[in-house]
Amino acid sequence: MKYLFLLSLFGFVLALLYWRLRPYIRMLRQAFGVAREVRRAMTAGPQNTMPRQRAAGEIKLVQCASCHTWVPQARAITVGASRSSYCSHGCLERASIPRRA
Repeated sequence: MKYLFLLSLFGFVLALLYWRLRPYIRMLRQAFGVAREVRRAMTAGPQNTMPRQRAAGEIKLVQCASCHTWVPQARAITVGASRSSYCSHGCLERASIPRRA
């Protein structure tokens, strides 16, 4: 009976100690996590620090029919079946206005 009381008292002291130190333990775990991520990024090299979405040769540029600015094909505005591409709606509107001689 005496050992059971001592064991429960020891368990209560450990639980109380853990409860009081829990914020500090969480902070240490976060600090070690940041250090681990930094170390992993340093060993991975500069090519893996930012995810690449496309290879360098996959991005195609098209020239705006109105202002002759080069824009990525994914951002260009095309009209119907025409092969003309425009960089913005403003250029598209300017191209649709007939020019006077």
